[in-house]
Amino acid sequence: MLKFKLFYDKDAEEDWLKEMSLNGWAFKKFFLGVYTFEPCEPGEYNYQIDLLDNWNGNKDDYARFMEDMGVEVISQWWRWVYLRKKAADGPFEMYTDAQSKIAHYTKIMKFFQIALVLEIVCFIIELMAVIKTGDVFFGILTGVIGIIALALLKIVWKCKWKIDQLKREENV
Repeated sequence: MLKFKLFYDKDAEEDWLKEMSLNGWAFKKFFLGVYTFEPCEPGEYNYQIDLLDNWNGNKDDYARFMEDMGVEVISQWWRWVYLRKKAADGPFEMYTDAQSKIAHYTKIMKFFQIALVLEIVCFIIELMAVIKTGDVFFGILTGVIGIIALALLKIVWKCKWKIDQLKREENV
């Protein structure tokens, strides 16, 4: 089965993949918003999504390390890695303590901050083109870039909120 879905929140995406598994559909691969699923026993798998530290890292070592922990690398899209583990093998949580979760969300936040800065630069360039030419195409493109920038801002804000929440919980 194929499903098209866009996520801007890795936690929501993980929850959706788990829900699909509970409904008897195992996640198989991902590409540009298209998820491929295959039938499985309901609730057979738990999923996690990780962000690699860099694009050029040794992905084979990462996959071997995960396999040694009983975790299967399902798919990779750029620096994002989709992982699954049999639910029968127990809970699956990559980052278990507050400090590792804070580090993880900080890494995600920084990743999207860079994308946000690039989108803002593109937005300003397109806005100047609209002001200079009055072209409708540039106006539409400026609007689309603005919407993308707002979505990225929401991701950055949500990561910052999660980091702050984890820090408060850690200090309690």
